[in-house]
Amino acid sequence: MKRSLILLGLLCCALAKAKAQGVETVQAARRVAVYAPRPEYPIAARRRGWVGSGVFACNLRPDGTVSSVDVLQSTGHDILDQAGISAFRQWRFRRGDSKVVKIPLNFAMPYRVRHRMSGAVIPD
Repeated sequence: MKRSLILLGLLCCALAKAKAQGVETVQAARRVAVYAPRPEYPIAARRRGWVGSGVFACNLRPDGTVSSVDVLQSTGHDILDQAGISAFRQWRFRRGDSKVVKIPLNFAMPYRVRHRMSGAVIPD
C-alpha cells in the first residue's frame, strides 16, 4: 500500500513536470485531440510481416496544428516510421499552451489461422 502511494506520488510529480514544460502525455493528448486519424499499416510492411513500436513527438503551433513530427524512438523500419509521421502531421489539437505531444505507436500483425479441408491448421 505504501509502495503504491509512493509510485502514485512520483507519477503525479512527473505529469506535473511534463505539463509545466509543455509536454502532454498520451492520455492528455487524446482528450485534447480534435482530429486524429489512425496511421495506415503499409501493405509492403504487412506482406513482409514487419512489426514495431515507436514513440513520436508532435510539435504544435498555437492554433493546434502540427508543425513537425520527430521520431523519438523508431519502430525499427523506415516505412513504418514514415506511416506514423504522415498520419501525425494530419492530427489537430485544441488550442492551448501545449507545445509538444508525445505519442506511442505500435504496428502489430494479428495472428490469424486458416483451416484447410484436410484438417491441417496453417497460420497466415
